[in-house]
Amino acid sequence: MKQVNLLIVLFAFLSIGSTAQNDTLRVLFLGNSYTAYNNLPQLVSNLANADNKELIYDSYTPGGTLLWNFANNENTSQQLDTTAMHKIKSENWDFVILQEQSQVPTIDHYRYNYMYPSVESLEDSISHYNPCAKIMMFMTWGRQNGGQQCSPDNYCSPVFVDFSHMQDSLESAYIGAAEAINASVAPVGIAWKNIIENTNLVLHSSDQSHPNYRGSYLAACVFHAALWNSSPVGNTFTGNLSNSEANSLQTMADSTVFDAYSKWNLDAYEVTADFNFNVFHDSVAFTNLSLSRSPVNYYWDFGDGNTDTAKTPTHTYNSNGSYTVRLIADYCSSRDTTEKTINISTTKRVEYHFNENFEVFPNPATSKIVIQNNGTNKGTLEIELMNTLGQIVISQRVNAARNTNIQLYDLPTGFYIISLRDEFSGSKASFKILKK
Repeated sequence: MKQVNLLIVLFAFLSIGSTAQNDTLRVLFLGNSYTAYNNLPQLVSNLANADNKELIYDSYTPGGTLLWNFANNENTSQQLDTTAMHKIKSENWDFVILQEQSQVPTIDHYRYNYMYPSVESLEDSISHYNPCAKIMMFMTWGRQNGGQQCSPDNYCSPVFVDFSHMQDSLESAYIGAAEAINASVAPVGIAWKNIIENTNLVLHSSDQSHPNYRGSYLAACVFHAALWNSSPVGNTFTGNLSNSEANSLQTMADSTVFDAYSKWNLDAYEVTADFNFNVFHDSVAFTNLSLSRSPVNYYWDFGDGNTDTAKTPTHTYNSNGSYTVRLIADYCSSRDTTEKTINISTTKRVEYHFNENFEVFPNPATSKIVIQNNGTNKGTLEIELMNTLGQIVISQRVNAARNTNIQLYDLPTGFYIISLRDEFSGSKASFKILKK
């Protein structure tokens, strides 16, 4: 146990860290020419600066590169290229953005044999060198007129009748990749689809594949919303666009991201603090129900001047009263707090009696409990110990005339129900014990 004043210092530290993290993000962009065109990372940085935020970024975007190349330390000519891995290792990134080659996700052979395995391999590397980094998939956009997409080795996609048809395939692929590693998605391609289907704005360049400046600006607005959970609407950075045109793109990025926030799994790296508890006289066993990735830290304030950092602690109170218990769950830059009130109405330790002849002690117990015969029972006693899931973890038949030791060493901490039954008389009783 630690004194609560230490936890107060910790609360202050966490609050300071959270504020700084919200204002500054370190982001690595890994992709190809779709990211490099119009210097997309710099556009994202310009939007951040106009919103009083800072984007510290790096990128590696060789033309035509597959995520497979990054994952296998090779370039498109199958020569050794460790640049992407070096950049992954070089900083404590808050986000790593992964953008696949524009056709790969639409060709089943490449989606399942190259894209998905590469995403999982890169996730392993990113998590190893940056345990707190968040991975975000950069969902790209389809060709301006759709069409069939084929690889040099003659694997092909379906024939896409138009842009939206191809975009549906890309959406499915990127969501599937994100689900495989529980990452988030920047739905750039969906914002493009919404603009193309609802306005006359052109987002493609003359090659009908890469973005023009308008298309890259829309992508940057999507990233601004997804990275900071902050609307780009009203951002004063408009680049070389008119205010009206920029506002239309900002508004579409905002609605695309926030109207389907859970679909893009943008809360994948958030933490939710939660717990329940069982009170047994003056002792309370806590069950941690928090949802988080690893590594996660827990900070408990029991409301009586004591604290703990165990995942599922047990705490004993010294006096009656109502206590507000606080749990903080902290995962990297994400944290959540929850509080519940516990009422302690007695601090007297009670020993249970069975037929006035048996005592069960100690309670709470650490290593064993003793069933002691204080009377004249000489028959057979059936003993069952059941956990809170209803599973019988110990079952014995013993001579009731003798004291019986029940070993608890191998059982996890928590509450158990012990049942005693006298085979001769049929008398039985059950009650709760606490293993500490």
